[in-house]
Amino acid sequence: MPTLTWEERTELAQRFAPRLVLFPEQQNLSRPGKEDKNIGDYHPRGIGPLLERGVIATGAFQPRQPAALDTLADCASSTAQLILLGKPLPNPDRAWQSYFDILGAADRDGRAGRERFPLTIYACARTRAEAYAASQSAAALGKDSPPDSNEVGRPFFKPENAAADDVAIQYWFCYYYDDWANQHEGDWEGICVFLRRDRADYAAVGASYYAHETGKRRHWTEVECAGAGRTHPLVFVAAGSHASYFQHVDLGYVTTVPGFIIPVLGLRLQVDVSTTRVDRVADSRADQPIAPRVELLPNPIGPADPDDPAWQHVKWLAFPGTWGVRLMGGLIYGGPRGPSHKGLKWHNPFAWMERYCSPDFLAY
Repeated sequence: MPTLTWEERTELAQRFAPRLVLFPEQQNLSRPGKEDKNIGDYHPRGIGPLLERGVIATGAFQPRQPAALDTLADCASSTAQLILLGKPLPNPDRAWQSYFDILGAADRDGRAGRERFPLTIYACARTRAEAYAASQSAAALGKDSPPDSNEVGRPFFKPENAAADDVAIQYWFCYYYDDWANQHEGDWEGICVFLRRDRADYAAVGASYYAHETGKRRHWTEVECAGAGRTHPLVFVAAGSHASYFQHVDLGYVTTVPGFIIPVLGLRLQVDVSTTRVDRVADSRADQPIAPRVELLPNPIGPADPDDPAWQHVKWLAFPGTWGVRLMGGLIYGGPRGPSHKGLKWHNPFAWMERYCSPDFLAY
């Protein structure tokens, strides 16, 4: 099976790391779920803020445990929840306040949360051969539907020229709270960059941006990028929902949200009723793109040194529960599951992109 070394994956993940266009992370601004013009938003700071005050609940009659890495790794229950604010239903104003409390609180060494939890995104680099092996293994365990042999990641790749050493680099963004139509604790969004070997090196051929449960795709020549070599794609992040978009649109993106919303209670129920909401995205002319720190996940391979800090990511990747409270047995939308529990989207981003991402036809 063609593979890449840990060092090669790290270099590629850094080279093609996105630059994020975000609304300001300022407490004096309105929280993202409001309709005010001067809004702020949560920034991706890794899982640290979620663990700072979170607890793990595995059952109604089970004691809650602190949300530590070892606790996440030892949890085997898919119904487990990492609870940040807990019952009653998460309050968005309280979430906004608690988030800045965490960022401002100092630890024993005097380091505030902004220093302890810098802007961070996670990367996972897979070759095509590794992706198809992973999805086949998941299908054999009944955890996923196997991709069709022709699902190679079109239109960036075609069956006749798909190579085992094509690469997909997923970038995962973890947010403290989703303040939008389906408010919930915890939020995982991201993008994926697709690479093809060009002689001794790799070149980008396209990208898919995740927005809610599906996404959009563009050829690399149509992706707005930063940097002299056009290797850092710009990601325009929607306020509150944190969906990723390829460009700024003044009026935002009209998005269909499945589920019935009860405005007074703020509940979104899993029934077959749809509503439309607008995703407002930041503008790079007002909010300069940010270069977050990139941490490579040790999947499917990790560093040779067993004491390398990257191996700590294995612990939280294993957590099968939800990253946020989930009420009434899941009838009410709640915290999402982590990247490694998202089925085909995680195991085989080539096939997932072809199956679930539509072309983005917006013009500059």
